[in-house]
Amino acid sequence: MIHDPAVPRRDALLRPETMAGVVSQRLRDGVPVERCERRYVKYRAGESLRVVYRCDGEWVAARTGRRDGVAAPEVGAALYPFPHDRKLDLAAVGRTLDAGVTPHLVAWAAEQSATFECRDPSGHVLAYARVQPDAAPWPAFGAVRAPRVLRAEAGVLLLEALEGVRLDRAAGQGLAALGAALAQLHAAALGFTLPRFTRADPERLDTAAEVIARVRPDVAPAAQRLLARLLDRAEAREPVLIHGDANLRNALLTADGTVALLDLEDLSLGPAAADLGQVLAALIATRAPHGAQALLRGYGDPPDAAALRWHTAAALLARQALPAVSRHRPVLLARLRELLDAGSA
Repeated sequence: MIHDPAVPRRDALLRPETMAGVVSQRLRDGVPVERCERRYVKYRAGESLRVVYRCDGEWVAARTGRRDGVAAPEVGAALYPFPHDRKLDLAAVGRTLDAGVTPHLVAWAAEQSATFECRDPSGHVLAYARVQPDAAPWPAFGAVRAPRVLRAEAGVLLLEALEGVRLDRAAGQGLAALGAALAQLHAAALGFTLPRFTRADPERLDTAAEVIARVRPDVAPAAQRLLARLLDRAEAREPVLIHGDANLRNALLTADGTVALLDLEDLSLGPAAADLGQVLAALIATRAPHGAQALLRGYGDPPDAAALRWHTAAALLARQALPAVSRHRPVLLARLRELLDAGSA
């Protein structure tokens, strides 16, 4: 990625080895950090950068452009050791849980959301707690398997703990079951109001191509070529209930072979092909396109080929190539041209 004058220490902030030294000096009085893992990135090119690290089991967020927090001028940022968060009340989880139940942080998107395992004294996970400013419970969908909302209060959702394996860790298993789960969701009756799906809107696609081109000018022609093809063949289909962020991380393969859908906060009204296209784009990005047959076979009666192609290409641009930059995914960054060309094809 080219130099960003608005975030001049970007590369240092993204480097675990550098941040291990910064955390050691600024938060530990020089005590060395043995293991430093980058767990979350939110990069707004030309604006700001947020990064969350887990250092020897302790969590810390770094944010550029802030004057509060613990100053770390060597990387042009401020540090926010857990549970300090500028926008989330992370302590609210402890106030929500029953006596004897302890929250353990497992994911933290600083200023956006956090997920906790809620464990009993023996360490058994009883539930998951999700903290986010606009946390709201989702309804039940009949045959669709999803974690039940056990409690909702003060920006905290307490969710049923389902047992299984996430599909991104299932070695290609469960794709047919995921297709079946999405088909059930898309066929569910709507008895509530939902926002319109907007991730494939022209302005969102245009922004994705512009950000990619700004940070990686070497692939700008490929991004613009894909954008032009998408805008030339815009898709508009009958809206149904869709997941809104369908991917292998948000699907859990259970012991009986069915798939439960996770993280339903992006439920919306949109074309069925938007969910399927995002999964298909992920299979292309992970070089597992053969999984498409199982996914669509499980779905049963998928949308027509033109809609699937369009939404797969749109997802390659906005949900694979763009996050390679904004979420700093080095493997995909190295393959940006390949992803964009796949979308055009």
